[in-house]
Amino acid sequence: MSDFSPEEINELHLKLGILGAIDVGIVVIDRAFEISMWNDFMANHSGKRPSQVRGRSLFEVAPEIEPDWFRRKAERAFELASRSFIIWEQRPYLFRFPQYRPVTGTSPFMYQNVTLLPLHDTRGRVERLGIIVYDVTDTAESARQVKKAAQSTPPQWKEF
Repeated sequence: MSDFSPEEINELHLKLGILGAIDVGIVVIDRAFEISMWNDFMANHSGKRPSQVRGRSLFEVAPEIEPDWFRRKAERAFELASRSFIIWEQRPYLFRFPQYRPVTGTSPFMYQNVTLLPLHDTRGRVERLGIIVYDVTDTAESARQVKKAAQSTPPQWKEF
């Protein structure tokens, strides 16, 4: 017999539906860097279904991720039980996804901001890490265009 009421089960079902369909990437890994969750955003942009990646190494599924660098970053989040961030200015992407604006996009890939989110188990231990991937391509492309325009603008003449 379940300890959950039908209303609680329905609410959990709704939350899982939202997590699957939300317009950000959600990946959950364990301390061995094996994937246990891969939402629709990730499937749509990577071309890999959750059933194809579940139980596999993050580094096997996404060989563009530098293992040593990411392990250091993730271990800090695991050990300190504190969020960690990767912004596009530091590293343009974690997962190399093509940008999906063929007419208006100028970048060959999706710029991303990433949050590494420690996930506590029922005993309060951090055994899993959530990776939240935000598409910031529009912001990054705009910032790069502004920077490029500023560099090509001639200096202003001072009047005496």
